[in-house]
Amino acid sequence: MKKVDAIIFDMDGVLIDSERLSLKCYQEVFKEYDYKIDEEFYVKFIGTNVKSIKARMEKEYGEDFPFDSIYEKKVKLTLEITDKNGVTIKPGVHELLDYLNKENYKIAVATSTRRKRALQLLEEAKIKDKVDFVICGDQVENSKPDPEIFLKAAKGLDVNPENCIVIEDSDAGITAAHAAKMIGIHVPDMKFLEDETKKLAFKICENLIKVKEYLEEV
Repeated sequence: MKKVDAIIFDMDGVLIDSERLSLKCYQEVFKEYDYKIDEEFYVKFIGTNVKSIKARMEKEYGEDFPFDSIYEKKVKLTLEITDKNGVTIKPGVHELLDYLNKENYKIAVATSTRRKRALQLLEEAKIKDKVDFVICGDQVENSKPDPEIFLKAAKGLDVNPENCIVIEDSDAGITAAHAAKMIGIHVPDMKFLEDETKKLAFKICENLIKVKEYLEEV
């Protein structure tokens, strides 16, 4: 493996256990509008930004699908539940971040979530002060699987893309990491990679603890 200077994390499904809650909230709001959404369809747009999600849903449900209203209600419901129950982080988050800081890796978060919400979640999860740079879905033109967000993360950290590891849970994220010429490590959340995407991943780790153990070895 090439020399690694920086680690770039996706947020939802990697640092924060938010994807299942997001699906549950979509399902609740969809009922109000007499639509249904299942996990099989939901996982297809994990890792992409709002613009891409809207395009996928309109393709699936028709151009008259009331996405903006549904999305607004879904976000509100998610906020209410998170405010009530707190943010749930993925196992090993702080152990890995503390190790990376001790070893002087540069750290970024590159998430398709909008910046205001992402910073709020990272703050509540006590992650924000442990990372050097955050870039979000509303700060890029192109959603993952386009590499734009990861290339901007590398630029923000002032490191070469080739010397970055990306930790992702989605096909879109691993594809984007590969396109950015970065080292993609897949940590599964709601789904495993498709066979074609699996070929693009440098390594698959069961969880973030396993990522830490791997980095300690190399």
